[in-house]
Amino acid sequence: MLPADIASAVRHHWWLFLLRGVAAVAFGVLTLLWPGATLVVLMAFIAAYALVDGIVALVYAFRLRALFDRWWMLLIQGVISAGFGVLAIFHPDLSIAYIVVSVALWMLVAGLVQFLLARVQKSMGGSGRWSMVGGVLSLALAVAALAFPRVTVAAVLLLIAWFALAMGIVQLVVAFRVRSIVQAGAAV
Repeated sequence: MLPADIASAVRHHWWLFLLRGVAAVAFGVLTLLWPGATLVVLMAFIAAYALVDGIVALVYAFRLRALFDRWWMLLIQGVISAGFGVLAIFHPDLSIAYIVVSVALWMLVAGLVQFLLARVQKSMGGSGRWSMVGGVLSLALAVAALAFPRVTVAAVLLLIAWFALAMGIVQLVVAFRVRSIVQAGAAV
């Protein structure tokens, strides 16, 4: 699509930005007002996604068996993902555990990267002190995420809510700015 075509589409469909903004703000507000309902939906989504992802991986594994000599890796991934999805449907707490472990692993990897950065800074003749501090803090957050799973899940829900609110406001601003540009162009 050419830039002129994109500009034309934006001019004619500015209201889509408005619609996305309203939906995002509504989602953010609802998440803040009813975090429990949001958590239930998130848990169901995680279970459904794992199940569908596992089934797709299993189908790919069997279809690519003749072409891909490591097809068994897809098979293992599919069995694990589909198995987790089925178990999470019957034991929703597994979805919560998935959220907590994901956050903890994210912080663990971030901490390790900070330690590696400190080594690089030292090898360049600089001080890696602040990167070490960042690594220690990230590792502490990883441990805290596992030690306090309810706080971790609440923080994830708050992050989702505030991100939705921020993006919704941005979409609303974009919608009204594009609309004013369109109206100014029509008046000329």
